[in-house]
Amino acid sequence: MSPLLITLFLLLSGTDVDDWQWRPGVGFVNTETMERKSPEEFHAYGARLSTERRTDDALEVMSLLLRNVRDRKVQEEARYLRGKILWSGGRFHDACLALDDFLRRHPGSAMAEEAKRIEMDSALSLAKKGYAGNFWGSIPLLKWIATSSKMGLDLLRTTLQRYPREPFSSLYYFKLAEFLFDEKELDAAEQELKFLLSEYPATADAPRAILLLGRIGMKKYDSVEYDIHGLKEARRHFERFVEEAPLLSKISPEAADFIAGSLPYAKGKIAFIDDKEAEKEFRVGEYYRRKGHFRAARIYYEWVRKEHAGTTWAAEAGQKLKELFP
Repeated sequence: MSPLLITLFLLLSGTDVDDWQWRPGVGFVNTETMERKSPEEFHAYGARLSTERRTDDALEVMSLLLRNVRDRKVQEEARYLRGKILWSGGRFHDACLALDDFLRRHPGSAMAEEAKRIEMDSALSLAKKGYAGNFWGSIPLLKWIATSSKMGLDLLRTTLQRYPREPFSSLYYFKLAEFLFDEKELDAAEQELKFLLSEYPATADAPRAILLLGRIGMKKYDSVEYDIHGLKEARRHFERFVEEAPLLSKISPEAADFIAGSLPYAKGKIAFIDDKEAEKEFRVGEYYRRKGHFRAARIYYEWVRKEHAGTTWAAEAGQKLKELFP
């Protein structure tokens, strides 16, 4: 390749960040090309490097700004962008620390709200990354991967406690509960959802929380030898979802859309639970019938026919009553 083509390639691909130096009264100067940039231009250069996924170079630009430029506005923007670069580059723990530093130094910044959201998202992503890497916990050198999940959860809870009234706080409480649910931490998920409903009852996340509580009840039913208690809890939450749907739909168009799309699911689960409860009561009646305790069997058959009229078990119970008491 000719020297001319090499020079053209370097100009098109950008210069090495190591070639930039700060010179008081002049700005940032590239020692190879003698190009100059103001702090604002150098900040924009770092932002461009980030969009090109040159994370380390972008972070070095922010470090140069923070070390050399005392202007408060430049410092504020550099600290914010440093946290955002770390987040977009998947360095979630460092992102949490950088954004926390930004928020402590610049609490009144116009970028503070977005910084809080990114900090919460970084903490949640750190938790997910940790759980995804639990397989590596058996390898000593990579054990940190398996333990970073707890760190992420702790950071998210701390951030939510510090910023409980942001427009997205309830969303991240729900995301936290959803993550715990996916990891089969059902009691912990249930606790977070109940807190969400007590503190954020008029948000679009409230109907989501009610529905997920129903799913937790179903999961408990499936995981504890078909314990009927889980079904009863699930029914209570699904019925609440259906009963409160008109009121909850008024929270926002987002809530209304979610409820409209989820009502068939909730009603289907109620019907499923009704069928399972009817089956249980019917089989108790069958037990007493086989033992010759017909009067006791009658109580259960009549209960099934009355309380679970829409199920196939109600029809079978009616048939048994005709056979026993013609």
